[in-house]
Amino acid sequence: MNSQLKRGIQYLAIFAIGAAFLFLVFKGTDWADLWQKIHETNYAWITVGMLVAMLSHWLRAYRATMLYQPMGYTVSTINSLHAVLIGYFMNYFIPRGGEVSRCASLLKTDQIPVEKGLGTVITERLVDLVMLLIILGVVFLLQFEVLYQYISGQAGASGNNSSFTKYVILLVAVLAGFILFWLFRSKLNNWAVYQKLLTKLKGFAQGLTSIKQVKQPLLFLALSAGIWMCYILMMYFCFFAMSATAHLNFAQCLTVFAMGTIGVVIPAPGAGAGTYHFAVMQGLLLFGVAEDDGKAYATIVHGAQMIMFIVLGGVSSLLVLSKRKK
Repeated sequence: MNSQLKRGIQYLAIFAIGAAFLFLVFKGTDWADLWQKIHETNYAWITVGMLVAMLSHWLRAYRATMLYQPMGYTVSTINSLHAVLIGYFMNYFIPRGGEVSRCASLLKTDQIPVEKGLGTVITERLVDLVMLLIILGVVFLLQFEVLYQYISGQAGASGNNSSFTKYVILLVAVLAGFILFWLFRSKLNNWAVYQKLLTKLKGFAQGLTSIKQVKQPLLFLALSAGIWMCYILMMYFCFFAMSATAHLNFAQCLTVFAMGTIGVVIPAPGAGAGTYHFAVMQGLLLFGVAEDDGKAYATIVHGAQMIMFIVLGGVSSLLVLSKRKK
């Protein structure tokens, strides 16, 4: 199978996933009711959310400049911001095409070779993955009961077991897993799948250790935390835009955010069109928000981000293309 055919099949699969989720989310939708909810939304809060999101992209751009310095490149924050916005812009048209577009922008403005730029993007992705795992861990601890009921298909039911008993069962299961792994670790070494996973984990660790090369690693980590806090606050402020979601607290927002982020990670065209809607809608259902209201909220937030990235990313693309090489 040649590379073009393989790439074509991958794109077809990605579009099929997005189409399936969009159909699942919007089938049976009362479009008049959805439009009414969109019309009644307080867009002042949506604007606040988008401004906070813009701050997160500026922090991401500034953080990226710290990764270019060890390679001998001094990149201005504005050039880095253009690259970030162009990357997000391209993700709406070419699934997962943002990384290469971002590196191409830096090649144009600062002559950073694409392969070196991709190396920094991989490091950023590894750090972001760690941040997401931390958030998922916090959500698991704060909303264990809700998630347990959701997974077991008993959302809203009281259940026979106490929360303490469920925690004990979970702890015993985790300890049993570690014990089994320790006892059979020598046999696992003979499995090709285990060896491949181990290689991936070693590469993951090496990518994270590259952070030590930056001049201010603590600042780098603080910026990483700030980026994700802005992401969460963006969703939280947008809650106030609709009466159906205005009552949700920060811990509940964290849960919905985590599920929505997983929806974006799932390959789909339009930067998570369909998958994001489904994940956010399911997250809001956990806290009693009606399906139609959750659908409207996800549509508004995803649409607002899409408009922001298409406008700002388009402007950044024109500005970068207009630059002459040094």
